[in-house]
Amino acid sequence: MNNTMRILVASLLAMGAFAATSAQADVLTASGSATAGTTSVFGPTTGSSFVNDGSNVNDATGNMASAYAWGNDHGTYRADSSGQGTFDSTATFHRTLQVINGNAAATQYSLNFFIYYGYLSIENWAGVSGSGATGYDLSIKRNGSTSLFGSSAHLDSLGGLTVINALNGAQLQDTGSGYSYNWNGTYVTLDLGVLGAGESMNIDFDLVTTASGSYAVQSTPCGYYGEYGYGDVPSLMSDAYGGYGGYGGTCYQTAHVNGALGDPSNLSSTLPPGGVNFVVTGSPLNSVPAPGSLSLLGVGLGAMTLARRRRR
Repeated sequence: MNNTMRILVASLLAMGAFAATSAQADVLTASGSATAGTTSVFGPTTGSSFVNDGSNVNDATGNMASAYAWGNDHGTYRADSSGQGTFDSTATFHRTLQVINGNAAATQYSLNFFIYYGYLSIENWAGVSGSGATGYDLSIKRNGSTSLFGSSAHLDSLGGLTVINALNGAQLQDTGSGYSYNWNGTYVTLDLGVLGAGESMNIDFDLVTTASGSYAVQSTPCGYYGEYGYGDVPSLMSDAYGGYGGYGGTCYQTAHVNGALGDPSNLSSTLPPGGVNFVVTGSPLNSVPAPGSLSLLGVGLGAMTLARRRRR
């Protein structure tokens, strides 16, 4: 390749590199609360690459509440609320992604993301009196006000279900001792709109799960060592499902409520199905280069013209 062609190629590459420029900045936040006799509040815990926080509380009469939220910058996240007896739990994961158009031209942006599997569950194995409810609310907004996507579901202990924008495969099941609402993973692509050269926007992702209950709690002698039963809560133990009973002692029977959406495994190493999640892509609306790029192109074309004249 002669020098003239090298200059022209370099000029074109510089234009392409300029058109592909796009800066992004992340802020992740986890927060929530759990109440079962006493209230424990956590967060907001803020980070740019990973957040993880939660709380678990119980009392000596068999009530328990837990709430956890976490996420990281490669797209995994979760909010999980649960409890049994009389309790109230809320978990929140928030992500703000700032997009800056570094291109020389107005650019059309889109967002690709994955909504994880999840479930809402209310189980009353012991048949105690009382009621409970659980739900999730997920929203994505541009600059805090323009709604781009929303989905929610709320389930009560009578099987009443309210859904807005149901996720893939969502279905309600009567388990015989309660109700369960489950859904599959859902891929979504959103049009974020157009940014002019140098303009920016914030994309806010909010996930909130809730679980609450007001159920009677029955005391019962703990069984043989190793007995394990949903709804049985040994005194002075904090396991959400009752744990393992020892010889003798007092256990408690009550209903269990849980609402969760997101990846249940370790966020520090797990990627969503298909790889990286919450990805913003941009396509310039025209090919008008920046003044600096035009100068480079002019140099290349000028060099080619001069080379032709010399050959004549």
